[in-house]
Amino acid sequence: MGSGEAMQKGHTIRIRLLGDFEVHRSDGTRVELEEWRTGKTRDLLRLLALADGRPVRVAGLLEKLWPDVSVTRARNSLGTAASQIRRTLGEPCVVRQSDALMLRNAWVDVNAFRALAHRAQVAARRSASAEVVTNARAALTHYKGDFHAHEDDAVWAVGERDMLRALHITTLCDAAPAAIDLGLLREAQDFAAMAVRLDPTVEAAHRSLMRSHAELGEIGLALRAFEECRAHLADELGTDPSPQTQELHLQILRRPRDFRTSPHGRLRESG
Repeated sequence: MGSGEAMQKGHTIRIRLLGDFEVHRSDGTRVELEEWRTGKTRDLLRLLALADGRPVRVAGLLEKLWPDVSVTRARNSLGTAASQIRRTLGEPCVVRQSDALMLRNAWVDVNAFRALAHRAQVAARRSASAEVVTNARAALTHYKGDFHAHEDDAVWAVGERDMLRALHITTLCDAAPAAIDLGLLREAQDFAAMAVRLDPTVEAAHRSLMRSHAELGEIGLALRAFEECRAHLADELGTDPSPQTQELHLQILRRPRDFRTSPHGRLRESG
């Protein structure tokens, strides 16, 4: 059972992995950190939760969590950790399936975030701006902070964190131009500015900042956004802005009055 399906069932375990680690039992009570006993137990729960209801092979769990001990000792530790999760949550939520473990009856914020972010991406490819913004807004409510683990420098934890962070940035970059299309210019600026804070080298976010400022008549701020983009690219990548970004800059610089108010209150570039 995936996290979305579990959520619809009503009484489910709720697990938050983005930002602070937080778990609530099916009865709504919160699990205190010390109840897990060990960091390995928490990391096992994280790995099972990330699988979104799919079985996770035991061999992979052993490699990630106990790479430096014998297989026999690692399997014993895995069994102990799985039992501790069941005991702490008060239900048989970790089940064995052949040579794999699976977490059931759980809603997980990461999986909800991924599903909504991917819907926003699909909508962006169809230029369905309203769908992009709706799904992006919902996705971003789940992203309370980056993913972390007990063994935070482990390869699997770093990989998960980087992938989720990249998806977060992509969602913001999809949402900003969609919001511009809808005339939600201040919201577009919020999306774009957050993406720039997370990764100052993402030109799409800088362009959304430039365009939203220009469409609001804030030409000075639009030009400043370009200069900040150019400085970041030079300092961090040793490159110049792309032709697309430079063309937008020249358009704003040479023809600022071509950005004018539409009958609906939105500023549009005239042809």
